[in-house]
Amino acid sequence: MERIRFKDYLIDYLEYNNITNKDFANRIDITPKHLIDILSGVRDISSNIIDKIALVTNIPADYIYKVEANYKFEKTIEEYLEKENLTETKYLNKYNYKYLISNDYMKFVDKENKIEIIKDILKFLRVPTPEKVYEIDKSALYKSNNDKPELLLLWLEKCYRETLKQTIAEYDKKNIDVLVNYIIELAKHNEFNEEKLIEKFNENGIYLVIQEDIPGSKIRGAFKVHRGIPAIYLTYKHHRIADIYFALLHELAHCKTDFNKAQAMSLVSYEEENNETENNADNQAYNWMVNEQYYKHICSDSNYKIESEKEYPKSFIVYRLARDNYIQYNSKEYQLYNNLIKK
Repeated sequence: MERIRFKDYLIDYLEYNNITNKDFANRIDITPKHLIDILSGVRDISSNIIDKIALVTNIPADYIYKVEANYKFEKTIEEYLEKENLTETKYLNKYNYKYLISNDYMKFVDKENKIEIIKDILKFLRVPTPEKVYEIDKSALYKSNNDKPELLLLWLEKCYRETLKQTIAEYDKKNIDVLVNYIIELAKHNEFNEEKLIEKFNENGIYLVIQEDIPGSKIRGAFKVHRGIPAIYLTYKHHRIADIYFALLHELAHCKTDFNKAQAMSLVSYEEENNETENNADNQAYNWMVNEQYYKHICSDSNYKIESEKEYPKSFIVYRLARDNYIQYNSKEYQLYNNLIKK
């Protein structure tokens, strides 16, 4: 499909106003040959010539720039698709575009025009070319066999945009302990309130976003530092109270030990992950949930009764016991004490 550029409008303008190429070239101070090259698409229109055209035609320069920029944007996309041997549909499927549209994930100019949808996605990701998508957060720990970078990057961008709506107090590393204790107290009362959590994290200098992930992704959460301000992103994959608090404590563990690393990359956690950074964060989260020594005592005490537990949240204890195969996830204790989150 041939794309429209400003030279097409200019041809119509000259014809409608009975202006010769020679006369118009003279008025904008270029040679007739130069104008013919522009009208035939051989040469681009420089910013200097655009300003002159705007002056002698009363066509706003902003409009000319916009038409030319849009043409170049679409041409770049077409060339990329051709180089990668992709149709528009195959490329859009990488982003699960039907889900994006049905859930109003971003603003779409024309939901029926696939090239427009591609443009909207690239604009949402704040990149000028399809190639540039894969250079966003290039050093991020998202190279997992379980995920698609396109879905991850959309989710990270969505979360980032939510942080812009939050007002943050000054961050201090000591605030991590405050938040860990706060989470433990909430869990003891089987309480989960997203708004209160976000408010508490913001008061302690940390962005907190809980955002639905895109189907096809295996993301659990992420930790990132934006200009010195830590940000924790979680998905709604966590259906029980201990599940989501474990994910939150896991990201707080990254905040405690991987702050400097997260200034240069997003630390992304997946449902199934096996690397040292993630394992260390898991272990710290488990220890916060139930102290390791106390947990070992529970596991070795055949007379232990969870209904009598006062020290730690019962949901945290059954979560760890199930994880270590001491009880089953479908057991009566697990179902009773690790409550489903009410949405």
